[in-house]
Amino acid sequence: MEARILDRPPLSGDFEEHNFSKSGNTLWVKFFDEEYIEWVGVFSQSGWSSYNTVFRVPNEKLFLVVAGGQGYFVDPNKREIVSTTEWDGIDNIIYNKATGFLVATDGLCLALFNGPRLEWSGERVSADGISFTEQSGPVIKGVLNDLTDEGCEFTFNASTREFNAAWVFAKNWD
Repeated sequence: MEARILDRPPLSGDFEEHNFSKSGNTLWVKFFDEEYIEWVGVFSQSGWSSYNTVFRVPNEKLFLVVAGGQGYFVDPNKREIVSTTEWDGIDNIIYNKATGFLVATDGLCLALFNGPRLEWSGERVSADGISFTEQSGPVIKGVLNDLTDEGCEFTFNASTREFNAAWVFAKNWD
């Protein structure tokens, strides 16, 4: 099974199409099911974010499509959306193998998803922007916007929900 984001819609009739969109602002994703039959899904973008990605959910026969911040869990064999994420402003997301959580950000705070279900959402930690740089075990490292050009490095433990950074949003924002 595979999936990838298309740069533009395919020519009509080239692939079996499944339109999951409720709006004109869409993301096109090409899937290969277990039998390597190609089909294309069309997904609404939430408009809260410009973030788009697709990846296979580890240990599942599902893909996570994030279209403009809205997450869709897609079964490529049944050609259907199984569920959507409770957040529609996802700005970045990674899978943490040590915990089994999807670790997401909306650019302001962090969240943990257990599949599509929002397991935990933390308080605001960034002025406006969070990026993930690496992970080791349950610890995710990244950079948050602290109103400087270089940003502030942070660590987040997805098991304990412990967040550490030299810059603290609550102490620096009125």
